[in-house]
Amino acid sequence: MSAKSVAGILIVGAVVLVPLWLKRPAAQTPAAPIKVAAATSVGGPAAAPAPAPRVLPRFVDVGTTSCAPCKVMMGVLAELEARYPDSLKVEFINSHDNPDVAEKLNITAIPSQMFYSPGGQEIFRHAGVMRTDAVVAKWKELGLILPEPKAAP
Repeated sequence: MSAKSVAGILIVGAVVLVPLWLKRPAAQTPAAPIKVAAATSVGGPAAAPAPAPRVLPRFVDVGTTSCAPCKVMMGVLAELEARYPDSLKVEFINSHDNPDVAEKLNITAIPSQMFYSPGGQEIFRHAGVMRTDAVVAKWKELGLILPEPKAAP
């Protein structure tokens, strides 16, 4: 399967799934800080059934693959995915390929970032470039304590 085919499938999936995700009812955000620990697994033949999958907080970036600030954000997204694979869901929405999604999200400038609680509520929004350390600091300010990062790639 070519890279263009994979990209097309991912874009179509984002166009279909993001609006559905945004329409679902949001859970109440807890008042206390959320401690996100890396997922652990228990193996073996006599292991108890696995618990339901955890719903992770989401960091969503809306931009393009061509503007200079958006390219900087692509590096930030890759670094966040590498450091917090089990603690933070990182998403990118291409506003040129998905203008309807960008419009639904009320994007007025790119790149724009949205922080979502594990319950799906948008809890913070930022327009412009946001470096990795600033993203992590903002999560902490919002009450989400990420575990020690995995080694950067």
